[in-house]
Amino acid sequence: MTKNCSEQRSGTVGAALVMLSASGFATLPILGKFAYADGLDLPSTLFWRFAGAAVVLWVWMVWRGNWRLPVPQAIASTLLGAIGFAIQSGLFFAALNYAGAGVTSLLLYTYPAFVTLLGWGLEGDRPSSPQLAALVLAFVGCLLTIDLSGASATPLGLGLAIASGAWYALYLTFSARIIRSVPPVTMTAYLSTGAGFSFISIALLGSGLDFPYNLPSGLTLTGIVLIATVIPIVSIFEGIRRLGTSQAAILSTLEPIVTVLLGIAFLNEVLSIQQILGGLLVISSVIVLRTFPQKRRDS
Repeated sequence: MTKNCSEQRSGTVGAALVMLSASGFATLPILGKFAYADGLDLPSTLFWRFAGAAVVLWVWMVWRGNWRLPVPQAIASTLLGAIGFAIQSGLFFAALNYAGAGVTSLLLYTYPAFVTLLGWGLEGDRPSSPQLAALVLAFVGCLLTIDLSGASATPLGLGLAIASGAWYALYLTFSARIIRSVPPVTMTAYLSTGAGFSFISIALLGSGLDFPYNLPSGLTLTGIVLIATVIPIVSIFEGIRRLGTSQAAILSTLEPIVTVLLGIAFLNEVLSIQQILGGLLVISSVIVLRTFPQKRRDS
């Protein structure tokens, strides 16, 4: 009885941590919009995000004594951040210039469908019937979300948001092959370091690095680093440890829903009925794909 109560309590805490993580990540596009409004450009915003997250995570890892990686893994993790993670984040934040936060977040969540398609194309892992149904849901949902009748997005913004989801799937697929058995928080610190170097290079080669010159911009960047990056990263990994990957992934679909609600509350964004229906289909496809994970073909 005591063991069952302990497991139930651990599961409840795990679910709360995953929902906390999803809610934290959901604030990223909202805070990104605020950063743009404060006069920060894309490279500067993302540099401060990843540099700040890297500092916090490195301090934490050094304190816990688990920051060391074999040189090949350290180099691979840093390069993955500098190239793969940086490009995905750049596409996502670029989309925010041309599309609403809610629509951008919903279209990013097409990435599990792209992961399934990549597994089919690269590994020959043919989707099961539920997975094929989920792919149809994702495709139809994506089409419905691309509603140009309103003012929530432009074709460029929608294209960038979809490209962000597709690139994220590519990044997840290949990073899983390159980096194995690396503690998630440690890997995130190296990824953030690499991405930070990429964005400061872009900033310095362009118009220069923007600094938070006033209190609102400083608070926005602090929120991006802590609320939208560090806290959700730590929370999701601890939630997965307590709850398991599949259940955590399903609960994480709370993220785009929270983003939509925050966009309505703080940015006065409006989604059409068609876009809401499309978003629900995309989220449904994610739940189906997480419930029926793709099985690897025996080699």
